[in-house]
Amino acid sequence: MKGRVAVLREYGGDFELREYPLPEVEPGAILVRLTRAGICGSDLHIWRGEMKAVYGETPRDLTFGHEMCGRVARLGAGVHTDSMGQPLREGDRITFAYFFPCGRCRVCLQDELGNCPRKGRPNRVAGTPPYFNNAYADYYYLRPNHYVFKIPDEISDDMATPVNCALAQVVYGLQRAGLRFGQTVVIQGAGGLGLNAVAVARDMGADRIIVFDRIPARLELARAFGADHALSLADLPTPEARIEAVRELTDGFGADVVADLVGYPEVIPEGLRMLRSGGCYLEVGNIAPGNVFSYDATALVRGNTRLVGTSNYSPWAIPQALAFMRRNLKRFPFERLISHTFPLERIGEAFRQAEWQRREGDPLRLSRAALRMDGD
Repeated sequence: MKGRVAVLREYGGDFELREYPLPEVEPGAILVRLTRAGICGSDLHIWRGEMKAVYGETPRDLTFGHEMCGRVARLGAGVHTDSMGQPLREGDRITFAYFFPCGRCRVCLQDELGNCPRKGRPNRVAGTPPYFNNAYADYYYLRPNHYVFKIPDEISDDMATPVNCALAQVVYGLQRAGLRFGQTVVIQGAGGLGLNAVAVARDMGADRIIVFDRIPARLELARAFGADHALSLADLPTPEARIEAVRELTDGFGADVVADLVGYPEVIPEGLRMLRSGGCYLEVGNIAPGNVFSYDATALVRGNTRLVGTSNYSPWAIPQALAFMRRNLKRFPFERLISHTFPLERIGEAFRQAEWQRREGDPLRLSRAALRMDGD
């Protein structure tokens, strides 16, 4: 048997679907039949060509994608349960960490598996065994020593798609930032990460949530996910205006936590100035090389500012994310997080739909696209 893998042909362009044989499933591994794959902001960075320093001037044999869920196609010998001890059988719906910490180094032993210096990442060169190493494909190969979790029946595939990326990332990040009950948080950007962060902050007991974005539909959705103040960049076009708005909404103190979920470094200096003394700035959005910003180091010292950057997460964030979603099914409109779905053979169209950067003459719109591989 064979399965398809999407390979990028040119930055900002289309993909080619290639077929590869399904791998033999070694003991301790799982072959997953993918049902959904999301287009994350970091995937858009790759597709646009903003990560050429990592992947080359041309995307030769480049395959990628990491936000996904699916069903167990084959279980390797010795795999009988998920990582929480629930029985696992072929056909069960699962989500999983897309990276592989070693679990044995001194970093992992401090419960920082997402920071493991030895962690394995999927190979992004198409045709590399076991072939199905990324989300834009029919299958995904979970190597031994993975972290895998059954998806509750109440959570649909569309809702589960961002669990192992955007949702787990903000669950982990906001906890690392130290957000506490009754505090104020500012969310810079109401994309996939930002909207999940709004809901998680509300669930964690934040007293006031302030969100900035330029797209009206995103701001409306941010309110539906629990934002107290959804502020438009059209109304507040300068950093000074936005900083002053936060000061006014926090009685002059500033926010306890500010989180960059946009992915462009120019938002960082103004976000730092939105913090109260002793506040924490959470940086999640910037993943492309060369994203440089300038800031007065003395202001960091005098403000007793904490800076927390987070890439990946410890695997416990996934079951926490599933539990969060399950208890809030009637509270937040998770089903609205994905606006469009496309079959794998239309992946190029899906990326063009998901592209949120405004071109000259384009309308501002909300688009959060996903691929469906199960034919639904």
